[in-house]
Amino acid sequence: MKILILSCGTGEGHNSAARAVEENLLKRNIFCEVKDVVSFRSEKAQKKVSATYSAVITKAPALFGTAYVLGGLYDRLKLPSPIYCANAKCAEKLYRYIASNGFNCVICTHLFAMEAMTAVRKGFDCGVLVYGILTDYTAIPFYKDCVLDGWFVPNAEAQSQLEKRGISKRIIHRTGIPVSEKFRTEITKSAAREALNLPQDKKIITVAAGSAGCGKIIKLCKRFDKELDAGYKVLVFPAKNRKLKERLVKSFGANPKFITVDFTPDIHLYFKAADAVLTKAGGLSSTEAAVVNVPVIHIKSLYGCETANVKYFLKNGLSVSAKTAKKAVKAVKQLLADSNCTRNMLDLQRIFINCYAADSITEKITEEAENGSVAVDGLYFGRFSCGRDNVLQVCPEADNG
Repeated sequence: MKILILSCGTGEGHNSAARAVEENLLKRNIFCEVKDVVSFRSEKAQKKVSATYSAVITKAPALFGTAYVLGGLYDRLKLPSPIYCANAKCAEKLYRYIASNGFNCVICTHLFAMEAMTAVRKGFDCGVLVYGILTDYTAIPFYKDCVLDGWFVPNAEAQSQLEKRGISKRIIHRTGIPVSEKFRTEITKSAAREALNLPQDKKIITVAAGSAGCGKIIKLCKRFDKELDAGYKVLVFPAKNRKLKERLVKSFGANPKFITVDFTPDIHLYFKAADAVLTKAGGLSSTEAAVVNVPVIHIKSLYGCETANVKYFLKNGLSVSAKTAKKAVKAVKQLLADSNCTRNMLDLQRIFINCYAADSITEKITEEAENGSVAVDGLYFGRFSCGRDNVLQVCPEADNG
C-alpha cells in the first residue's frame, strides 16, 4: 500500500495533522509521502499562497472572517466554488504524479487538496481511495464540492454539518483530530521542566500564539508583567513570525519573568511543563494542548473555524476563553487558584479528546483498503480515552472515537 498525504501551507495545523498521520503510517511500515498540494501548480504558487495567508491573518484578520462568510454564501446559494476552479488547475499534474509513483490512496488534510483530488477523479481514471481529514471542530464552506471515499471528523456537530451538505453518513467517521504521538508521551511536569532547563519552583505559563501573533501578544505580555509576581515564568512562542519575535526580545528580553522561545519540535514538552497554556483557537493547537492534558485558555480567535473551536471547547468544559489581556490574566489566576476547576477540565479533556485519533484514522483506511469494509453508522470505534486513575470514562456526548 502506498499513500500520498496532501497538505497546504496555509497555517501549520494542516501540516501537523499530515505529519501525525505520516508518523502513524510509517510506524506500521506503510509507505507514505507528504506533499503540499499547491506545489503541483508551481513552486511560485506554493510560496505565494503561504505568504498571502500569513499576511492576511497577521495584518488583516478581518478578511479571513469575510472570506468565511462568503464561503457560506456560496454553499447556501449552491454556486460553483471559485476555490474549486483554482485547485482544479493542478489536476493533470497531480494525477500523473499519483499514477507514476503507484499511489493507491490519498489522504487530504486541507480543503485545497480535497478539491484538487475531486478534479482528478472527475477528469481522469484515477482509481485511488481518497479521504479527507477535518482539522477544526466544524465543517468549513465548500466541502460540498468534494467527492471523497471517506471523511474523518472530530465531533458530532461537524458530522451533522457534512450530512447537511449532502455527504452520506456512511462515509463519515468520527475519530478526532490526529496529533503526533509525542503529545501523549508519559512524562511528568517535573521531568519536562528538567529536560528544558526550566525552574521547578515557579508557575509556568506558556503562550502559544502561532505565527499570526493574534495581534495582541505584546499587550498581553505587558499585562502579565504588571500583574504577575516573580513566582511566575511566562514562555512566549512567536512561531515563525520574525517581527513578533523581534518585538518580544526588544520589550522583554532583559526581563527575567519572560522567555521567548524559537520555533521548536519540542512544543509538547513546553506544554507538559506548563501550569496553563494560552493558545489561539486553532483546531490542532487546541487538540495538542488537550492531549498533553494541561489547563487551556483560549485567547482572541479568528472568525470562522477558530470561533467554532472555542465554542466546542467551552461547551464541553475543555478550556476557558479570554478575549482581552485583562481577562487572560484573570483566567490564569483563577485556574491556578482553583484545583477543583483545573482537575475537572483535565478529566473532561481525557473524556472528549481522542489522543489516538491518528491510530483510528490509519486503522480505518487500511481496513477499507484491505477488506472493503464500511463504517457502522459513520462512527468508528477505536481506542477509548481514560479518565483519572485509568478508570474508563463513558460519556454519550463525547467525541473521542
